[in-house]
Amino acid sequence: MVVAFKEYGLAVAEAVNAVVARAAKPSVRVARHWESTERITWFGGCADHHLIQTSWSFGSLRDAPKLEAGSRSTVGTFALTSVTFPDVDEMHLRALCDGLVPHGTDGATRVFLQRVASQFALADVLLTLPELLGCEVSLFARPDALDQSASTPRWPEHARERVSKALDAMDPVFETRCRRVWAAEQPTLLQALRSLSA
Repeated sequence: MVVAFKEYGLAVAEAVNAVVARAAKPSVRVARHWESTERITWFGGCADHHLIQTSWSFGSLRDAPKLEAGSRSTVGTFALTSVTFPDVDEMHLRALCDGLVPHGTDGATRVFLQRVASQFALADVLLTLPELLGCEVSLFARPDALDQSASTPRWPEHARERVSKALDAMDPVFETRCRRVWAAEQPTLLQALRSLSA
């Protein structure tokens, strides 16, 4: 039986919210590097296949040179694993992500659809944070490219038939969302999802 996207999305939200709760209460060792840790000013994440990584910022570091426009200081980038965040069960997240795609789907199609699903689920959580924390959010392209927004995924034309076949056997909510997002005009995924939910 194929996992419903909503079930996976709720699990990702629970994991990211656990990270946000921990991030909002930095240790003294972390806090001493920042001018203030009263509030998170930026929270971001990236998703590739089943691996989700997060990063955040409290604004300005103490005694640090001024950054160039478009750059920000962060605490670093952390994978959502139980080693780093005890409240996160990455094996459960991985099992749900694996279960989204029908058994028998070829490897390349499976990886592509899991990446899209994890990006959608993470983006959904990120879009709730400005109201919750009053912070800026971003879905970044890669752990080494925090200032580069993740692009809106598109139909892989070379594999359209294979992807379409797999989608037909997946959660209809996820299938519909994929088709709508892949046709969106906005170049970045967060922009596309904002426009489709407006």
